[in-house]
Amino acid sequence: MNSKMPTSRPPKQPDQVRKRLFQSATALLTTGQPISIGAIASAAGVSKGAVQHHFGTKEQLLAALFDLYMDHFNEALALEDTSAPPALRYARMSLNATSYEDTDGWRAMVVATVIDRGLAARWSQRAEIERALDQPASANALLVRLAADGLWLSDLLATYKIGNKEREELDVLMEKLLKKP
Repeated sequence: MNSKMPTSRPPKQPDQVRKRLFQSATALLTTGQPISIGAIASAAGVSKGAVQHHFGTKEQLLAALFDLYMDHFNEALALEDTSAPPALRYARMSLNATSYEDTDGWRAMVVATVIDRGLAARWSQRAEIERALDQPASANALLVRLAADGLWLSDLLATYKIGNKEREELDVLMEKLLKKP
């Protein structure tokens, strides 16, 4: 009889491993530590082979993390009032703080786009697609988008403490900028 003996290995849980790899990459990126397959594996408590099995390369892991956060971004944008001009919908995500509830994850994405030019290009493409929705295109719509980006980054880095009253005032100002003359 050649029956296999049960092993003491825990069952494979690929979703849990991927989640730990994402969390580890996020932690490394947000704390400014060097990021490599080995560093991610060590932080996640898995082998380098496990990282490569799930993502292939560090760049592919960062791209998958980017895709995850872009999905969050798109979901948050979809929750905004569709009757508002596109630039205002975009701005309201920042005003309402709905697009970055996971600040460490978003901080990691900012760092990832700095160290990976391919991700920076994808981010720029997404911004251009979003900006093309502003019809007609205008300097005011661009100003609203730039203000929203600044607000988002300020919230992410805790640069300014902006309360609800100020956010409401900013919303009114941005809406005025986008009103047709």
